[in-house]
Amino acid sequence: MKSTLPLFAALALGFGISEGCLGADEWHIASAPLLTPWAEQVDSRNPLPEYPRPLMERKDWLNLNGVWQFQEARVGDAVPVDRKLDDVILVPFPWESALSGVRKQFDSRRAWYRREFTVPQSWGGKRVLLHFGAVDWEATVYVNGRSVGMHRGGYDAFSFDITPFLKRDGANELIVGVFDPGNDIGIAVGKQENSRFTNPQRYSYCPSSGIWQTVWLEPVAELYIADFHAVPDVDARQLSVTVSPDLLVGDLSVEVAALNGAEVLGKELGKPNMPIIVKVPKTELWSPGSPKLYDLQIKLFRGDQVVDEVKSYFGMRKIAIKRYVINGRDGLMKLELNNQFLFQFGPLDQGYWPDGIYTAPTDEALRWDIAQMKAWGCNMVRKHIKVEPQRWYYWCDKLGLLVWQDMPSTFKKRTGEEKTQFETELQRMIKSHWNHPSIVNWIAFNEHWGAYDVERLTEMVMALDPSRVVTGNSGMDAGRPHIDYEVGHIKDNHHYRPPTNPMASSRRAAVNGEYGAIGYNIEGHVWDTDGPWVHYNYQGREDATAEYENFARQLLKFRDEDHLSGAVYTQLTDVENEMNGYFTYDRKVEKLDRERVRKANLALWQDSSSVKETNIINPTDGGALSMPDEDTARRKRQ
Repeated sequence: MKSTLPLFAALALGFGISEGCLGADEWHIASAPLLTPWAEQVDSRNPLPEYPRPLMERKDWLNLNGVWQFQEARVGDAVPVDRKLDDVILVPFPWESALSGVRKQFDSRRAWYRREFTVPQSWGGKRVLLHFGAVDWEATVYVNGRSVGMHRGGYDAFSFDITPFLKRDGANELIVGVFDPGNDIGIAVGKQENSRFTNPQRYSYCPSSGIWQTVWLEPVAELYIADFHAVPDVDARQLSVTVSPDLLVGDLSVEVAALNGAEVLGKELGKPNMPIIVKVPKTELWSPGSPKLYDLQIKLFRGDQVVDEVKSYFGMRKIAIKRYVINGRDGLMKLELNNQFLFQFGPLDQGYWPDGIYTAPTDEALRWDIAQMKAWGCNMVRKHIKVEPQRWYYWCDKLGLLVWQDMPSTFKKRTGEEKTQFETELQRMIKSHWNHPSIVNWIAFNEHWGAYDVERLTEMVMALDPSRVVTGNSGMDAGRPHIDYEVGHIKDNHHYRPPTNPMASSRRAAVNGEYGAIGYNIEGHVWDTDGPWVHYNYQGREDATAEYENFARQLLKFRDEDHLSGAVYTQLTDVENEMNGYFTYDRKVEKLDRERVRKANLALWQDSSSVKETNIINPTDGGALSMPDEDTARRKRQ
């Protein structure tokens, strides 16, 4: 297989290299109805080699992605210490995916993962953290036969300090036991449906079990920076940064510096766990038209000695709602970005891939989706009941795409324990992503799915992150028009063919959180040729594009004559049996006329604000997968 990033290039850029993938030659991609163009670029010896956490970067790390030993597990199994497993799997692809090489769903819903790794000699004297980007759903981790911890939650990163369990010389054995109950219980699962694996249909898709984001090792000092929270204040031209060390001792201090390349914009010294205010008067505001990012350098001192240092970035932007007079009606709320009304428009994005399901085949594929949304004239995306790897949000930050972020939910009624788990995961999602300038809206529930205590949980999210707007329930009239929750910042209705406009509100900005679903089938690019399909009501590209333009004109009327602040078109790509994308599920065919759609999309928002789009990313001339050589080379240098 061809690698997207040669090993020498990875070393030169400081990226971690996968540690000796055992049995790499035994892995083969499994058959699947469709594959994306990036499937053939997956390198089994070094999959997804990019640094997985761009918002908090240290120079030393070791990527553990690659071919691991693997087999189904059963309740009561002994931990397979020092025992070769029956099969192999390519981490970090879910075991139901083609790229995993397994593509099975197990009756037990359980599996074992096993591999070995060696700690680099240069890490001597350092503590070693074992990081998991995400594992769906319960992961129990063993190092050299000893349990180091357990984590529950399918969408959030977690780590363990494995220093006491390591052999500093020679091979270390890592075993992960995974249990994924799926939607058998009331946990956050999003669109996954266990029973759909052999017969996917309608609005639910294949499950995505096991390790599905990067696994990696990182050396840290005895005292180190565990986390930080950066909040821009556009009006005061300053940045508030709160840095949390893993352990609080009396003589610690923190230095925060904001930089524009080599230029220091501001630098301040302060205490851990206390806001440090850095004045940044010379900064340019971040927006979809000009997604300017600045570097952030954080140092942890003990006395006068630097004990840890991380690099990050930030964008100066403000999201808020404000009262407007609209057609003589005073007090209607509208969304603002950087103190100006900006109509926010973009597609619903499920984040599914036919070859990797929850996991994009390559980082280039991940970036491509975001670049295409920009190229089609969108300034926003709604990430629909899924949480992505950090690099997805990094590309939204860098390319300039606003994000409405859903919390994954469930159709089931929750028990008290499951409610506690849900609220824990909701807070983790926010705290682990709130440094991304692209994210402007948290969505607690979708269409009443598994909804409970909506007022309380919406207010909890608002209090947890006052720097963003919050939607309590997206889709107030989706099948249950009598239910609304007068809470949060956004009033959101869903309506398919045509879009509709929520009733005016003096408390919340109004948006159409889902509309569209203009779809048809293209032979050779259909996941399930037997159906049943949804949203395939149109005859072809011309018919579908004309309807798209018609809907865009209706949205313009809602925006200009009333109070509409945003809209979400369903959707970016076809997904399994939903046939309503800009692209087919394999990303190989554009289903609508790109230039006509782009023109309609830009008309919705470019003249709604003085912020003009000056940074359209790679709008391609018909070849949906074409990439300029210089653009590709530049991305590899970043």
